[in-house]
Amino acid sequence: MMSDATPRKAAALERLRARTPGSAAMRPRAERRLALEAVPTFAMPVPLYIESGDGAYMTDVDGNAYLDLAMGFGSLILGHRPPEVVAAMREQLDKGWHTILPGLAQIELAELLAEAVPCAEKVAFQNSGTEATMFAMRLARAFTGKDRVAVFGGGYHGTHDYALVQEDPTTPEAAPATKTVGGGIPGAVRDQTMLALPYRNAAAFDLIRKHRDELALVVIQPVQNTVPHLDNGAYLRELRAVCDEAGVLLMFDEVVTGFRLAYGGGQVYYGVTPDLAAFGKIIGGGTAVGAVCGRADILGLFAKGGTAGVFAGGTFNGNPLTMSAGAATLRALKARKDTLYPALAAKAARMAEAVIAHCEKHEMDVTLMHAASIQCFHFRKGPIHSFRETYPANRAAEEAFYALVLDRGILLPSFHVYFLSAAHDDAMIDRATGAFIEALDDCRADGLL
Repeated sequence: MMSDATPRKAAALERLRARTPGSAAMRPRAERRLALEAVPTFAMPVPLYIESGDGAYMTDVDGNAYLDLAMGFGSLILGHRPPEVVAAMREQLDKGWHTILPGLAQIELAELLAEAVPCAEKVAFQNSGTEATMFAMRLARAFTGKDRVAVFGGGYHGTHDYALVQEDPTTPEAAPATKTVGGGIPGAVRDQTMLALPYRNAAAFDLIRKHRDELALVVIQPVQNTVPHLDNGAYLRELRAVCDEAGVLLMFDEVVTGFRLAYGGGQVYYGVTPDLAAFGKIIGGGTAVGAVCGRADILGLFAKGGTAGVFAGGTFNGNPLTMSAGAATLRALKARKDTLYPALAAKAARMAEAVIAHCEKHEMDVTLMHAASIQCFHFRKGPIHSFRETYPANRAAEEAFYALVLDRGILLPSFHVYFLSAAHDDAMIDRATGAFIEALDDCRADGLL
């Protein structure tokens, strides 16, 4: 739990605790049996347990409503409980929610993906973005006969062993070493199967060429979660050309950017088609989902038997309830894509510009980055080009800010990144913007900024 170090933060925490006795009472019960409650990066200033969500709001067990900017880590682009998704799920519930054998909804969602996503000649469903990136890496290794996979510094690709090998920011940027995140990951995975590349840096292209004979796949997020830039088109186009030249497959991790940057994702927005792509979040309409999309010759390895094929399993892959929710979501996005995406981008830009102007006027070392409806706070002076430039940060101001914003009824993830949805109207955007500015002013008044 965050400390009560400064007067305004301490007062905010006191008010929050007074409003949330039910959540406070639930914490000891949870701690007795749960080793892990939710994603650890979603630590809140006070214990908070949610009862329900609707539209742009979540309500806790004490009846407090919060304007939600977490939006299921970006998965709820239509908001909580959109009517078309609720209707599809209720219809499926009346038919059953687990069959193990395939059904129509899985075909429908695959067809929607193939229509929208340039690389999606074939689709295979999983239950999470982590599973999608794991299977995509396995496919690439099997298809190429090479073992190494390259990932860019600052990227996030899930929680399997290979995804938790990342760039060591203490090593030279042009030739970074790798490190593991957390324990339990074999050193051989770190040293023999993964390669770190510097993000938005031309040195990455030389490393791909150098390791072409051992490199199966290069993985990149079209926009990184914590350093969301939109001006990545030229870099992605050159990366595509270098991978073609080197005979290395290219994959876009679109778990976050898929159907958020544009209908069809980053490859539509930037006009760059990878060989493989991983999706999650939005394509399940808020249910647990993952998908690998890509070239038919690569995805065809799933269908082959023996040593030539790629083994894949998952009791809930293609679950009919998930597929129904996802298909309903994509149909709604498709129908509204010409107005929804420009509106989301405009709201995000208006919010960011107001906060940035306020910080510049009062010389606060705060950077608010945004790409379409993805936004991210960093408590240090910008501009920030890569994750290396996010350190060191003003942690005291950061922790106080999240408490002060929550006290104003705005639920903001404490891991920096937040998302707008179709359920956020102009009045809500103005309310959140005002809360951000007031909380930053409180931090400044407490001597933290």
